[in-house]
Amino acid sequence: MKILKLDRKKGFIQLKIENPEDLWHLEKILETGDIITSKTLRKTSVKREDKIEYGKKIPVTIGIKAEKWELRPEMHSLRITGPILSGPKDVITLRSYHTHQIEPGNVLKIEKEKWKPYQLERLKKAKVKQPEIFVCAIDREQADFALLKESGVHTKGTVYFRKVFESEDRSSFYREIIKTLKDSHTDIIILAGPGFEKENLYKFIQEKESELSKKIFLESCSDTGISGIKEVIKKSSLKVLKEMRLKKETEILERFFEELSKEGLVAYGRKETQKALSFGAIETLLVSEEKIHDFEDFMQEAEKQRAKIIIISSEHENGERFLHLGGIGALLRFSIKVCD
Repeated sequence: MKILKLDRKKGFIQLKIENPEDLWHLEKILETGDIITSKTLRKTSVKREDKIEYGKKIPVTIGIKAEKWELRPEMHSLRITGPILSGPKDVITLRSYHTHQIEPGNVLKIEKEKWKPYQLERLKKAKVKQPEIFVCAIDREQADFALLKESGVHTKGTVYFRKVFESEDRSSFYREIIKTLKDSHTDIIILAGPGFEKENLYKFIQEKESELSKKIFLESCSDTGISGIKEVIKKSSLKVLKEMRLKKETEILERFFEELSKEGLVAYGRKETQKALSFGAIETLLVSEEKIHDFEDFMQEAEKQRAKIIIISSEHENGERFLHLGGIGALLRFSIKVCD
């Protein structure tokens, strides 16, 4: 979650939702009467005599007074419904009902009569610094670099292919690019460009720098230079962050299943996990997104104990396997077997 603006005097906060966990935190701080303002799509309409003709959908900003809301973990969305208080008059009818569907990537503004300290504290805890993304846009002649940070896009130079005595050997070109990628010290690298040069470079990296290749995501763009880089960031950054998230989920579940296979520091299922909570033994609580409503009390208790909470998607094999185990489990600080 990213806090874009906070004005305590005016009683509002503007947030950017970045992952499914943010939706859970958001649901917990909502109250009836909150004013929620966000962009949405609405059909234009024109009244002709006694008929209303609807046109195409256009993006508009609408404010509603929250009356009810529903977290839909399997859809990665939080639906907030209430009467419309503000919006373009040619598109909306004041006091008619509208539902904002809040998803990762959305920006919304929340206004309250009075913010409770625990609500602001919860949002601040949910605030996570967005990882930096290093972008390389490459074609046969050059490779351009940029770093995507929370503050914006920062260009990081260009490497050119230098043809020596009609030789088409590209290894020195690739090695110079690899040096720049390694010097970026980022965990996420997007390799993009028109044609097949990005694939050729990626194969070279897999052969020569296998650890570096694990950080790389391949994407397409129509050009190199800053225009190509901006195209990649606009089109692919959210997708890559999602893939990175699934990759991290897979890694933590591999650790979970490894501990499970040797009866190590792990608990799974309602009974065992509840026992681990009662002893304050949980380091990381894992909950399938389909099971959030079933184990909400577990999540709240784990939060009180300052345990890390990770919501697991079933979009990958390990996530599906975890769901079949009951969708609830934990990595432990200490064994609860000695507590029997």
